[in-house]
Amino acid sequence: MNFKRLSSIDSKLLTLILCQLFPLLVLIVLGLFYIPNYFSYYREVIAFGLQTVIVSALSISVKQLKIRKYLLVIGYLLLALLLIIKLSFYHLYDTKINVSALYVVFETNMFETIDFLKTFINGYIIILFLIVFSSLFLFIKLVLISNKLDASIQKLPTFYFKHRLAKIIVVVLCYYSLKTIYVQYPYENILLETYNSYNDYNAFKANMKNTLAQETTDNINVFKDTEKEETYVVVIGESTSRWHMQLYGYNRNTNPLLTSFKNELYVFNDVISPHTHTLLSLEKTLTLSNYKKPNKKSNASIVQLANQAGFTTFWLSNQKRFGFYESIPSLIGNAANYKKFINSDDFIYDAHDEKLLPHLDEVLNRKEKKKMIFIHLMGTHNNYDRRYPKEYDYFTGVNPITKFQHSKSTNQINMYDNAIRYNDFIVKTIIDKVKEKNTNSFVVYFSDHGDELYDTVNLLGHNEFHGTKPMYDVPFILWLSEKYKLGRPDFLDDKSIVNRKYNLEDFFHSFSDLSQIKFKESDSTKSIFDNSFVEKKRLIKDGVDYDKM
Repeated sequence: MNFKRLSSIDSKLLTLILCQLFPLLVLIVLGLFYIPNYFSYYREVIAFGLQTVIVSALSISVKQLKIRKYLLVIGYLLLALLLIIKLSFYHLYDTKINVSALYVVFETNMFETIDFLKTFINGYIIILFLIVFSSLFLFIKLVLISNKLDASIQKLPTFYFKHRLAKIIVVVLCYYSLKTIYVQYPYENILLETYNSYNDYNAFKANMKNTLAQETTDNINVFKDTEKEETYVVVIGESTSRWHMQLYGYNRNTNPLLTSFKNELYVFNDVISPHTHTLLSLEKTLTLSNYKKPNKKSNASIVQLANQAGFTTFWLSNQKRFGFYESIPSLIGNAANYKKFINSDDFIYDAHDEKLLPHLDEVLNRKEKKKMIFIHLMGTHNNYDRRYPKEYDYFTGVNPITKFQHSKSTNQINMYDNAIRYNDFIVKTIIDKVKEKNTNSFVVYFSDHGDELYDTVNLLGHNEFHGTKPMYDVPFILWLSEKYKLGRPDFLDDKSIVNRKYNLEDFFHSFSDLSQIKFKESDSTKSIFDNSFVEKKRLIKDGVDYDKM
């Protein structure tokens, strides 16, 4: 026996195996620092180990050397990408990637992805990327460019076994690894979680296209009102937390305009969004869906309600119509009689909401007596510095009330507060334009969700796993014209109404009350404006009572 030759092949084989296992080894080491608890760490390591077995086994299961070499590199690249995604998500959010995060990915276009990466990529993620991909280049050199490992690659997996036995071993390993992942570790496997979530997402959107995207629906029975002149406006904000609004007691002058005529506004102090992401939040806020009956097939939207009540409906949006295919808010907006999406991928970096104002002027000047106008703002969506013109670059320095003070928090908070100040100008201008028409009108403004800006935890943005209060606490502001008040003299006569605890998942009923639209399925106990309103437990996430957080 040629022991020298055997030792040489063993050494090269060991090198090949260690290279293939490198992503797993990185997870084992860095996971101790990135993954927040040992139980999650244990599950992630086992799940990734099983995935490594599958990828490696498939890579060496073909006979041709050239194909084997390419499969080994492709398999390594796949494992490297999954590792970076997994550890980066843990680093940013202290949790594994989940369904709500994947839904956001499906709703996101390329430019929003670039915006996200610019904000959240930091030194730790860059170092991780360099560690993983520098080893990838070494792996490519050893496997594809150099011929030194060809003998070992060719003999795998037949080095110690006969070919037939090796094939059986490969098949058995793959089968039991796949079965174990599917049964015991589905949520730790990004590919499986993405596949399942994507199927659910498509089914969800297909149902919406068949129901909510249509101008009318049989799921609600509306009693039509008279043809009196009405101009009602619903303004939907984006990522705006009341924690950073002067109107709600914030220490910075972020709402100079709205504060200047606060006596004309109804500022509701304790309203929350049902979710921390636009997709799920607006799906509940703008429809009959709620926590107990989510995504129900017999659903209807406030746009459809207005259509069937005899209003001419308008959907003006500064958000992109298309996400991965078509976004959920745009499907709901599609039910409007007239739609205008002014933003496109080419103009994502100049997405200032004032571009909506000329379109609002056009709608307000139209001759229809009953107008219902929905305005979907870009608001304070990340990247914050892209949401306002240069003249609104107002705030500088450290805000002394910031709980976590460092260079990143200072910079991001200043940009966010500037965006809030610009949003103040937009909302005030919308109210002024409606007010000038001197009609029976209202303007109601709320945000889909808020953002965490180092207010309660050392975190930026929004994520359902953490679900901090700034992510749920949104502004809810109402302005009524004098003609509207004359027509409803007893409406909102109880000043304590603004302190009611409310979840926007019931906004459908508040909207119908405010718009004076009667429909058979209405529930006055769910309208924040009605005297018969009943406060209920505000459930978020997986049954968490918001008021006990």
